[in-house]
Amino acid sequence: QGLTDGTLNLILRNRFEEEIRTYQPDLKQNFHAEIEKLKKEKQSLQGMVNHLTGMTAEYPLATEFRSRKRFSPSRYFAGVKDDTKLNIVDVKMRAKFQRADGKAAELDVLAESDCGRVLAVEVKKTKDPIGPVPAADFLEKLGVYATKHPEKKFVPAFFSAGGFTKDAQKFCDENGIATAQEIRF
Repeated sequence: QGLTDGTLNLILRNRFEEEIRTYQPDLKQNFHAEIEKLKKEKQSLQGMVNHLTGMTAEYPLATEFRSRKRFSPSRYFAGVKDDTKLNIVDVKMRAKFQRADGKAAELDVLAESDCGRVLAVEVKKTKDPIGPVPAADFLEKLGVYATKHPEKKFVPAFFSAGGFTKDAQKFCDENGIATAQEIRF
């Protein structure tokens, strides 16, 4: 009721008139601080969205490998060096391991065959084409993982929904990494 008849306004002026008159907010500083805070929050949320988007690309691929049991890697990927049919006995998503420097790493999808071969797939679901750096990172991760499992033979593959730059495609071809831009189920 004080708001409608002006009583509250009179009470506040009587009690805090000096503080109100001398207070000058720094709107520009507050505005920029708030924008920086929101940008950091947006980056954090975008990171979570990208993580979940990647997982949603890995899951159907792993499910497809589980349901197919026996298939040639060329069914899904171009440029496969060893196209012998795989008899899938185990499929893992997000296989985590530790590098020699102590940092954690993970391979997105591992489809293990009964013959000891493993189809190792890196999955990137981005709008932009992948450059050679992510492909080199994948090859490095796979090399570290392969040293921990010397009894297995790895068939590397890279799925990028956004495609590959010319340099990345050349790098993959030279290093025996099979590639795909879409997976047809």
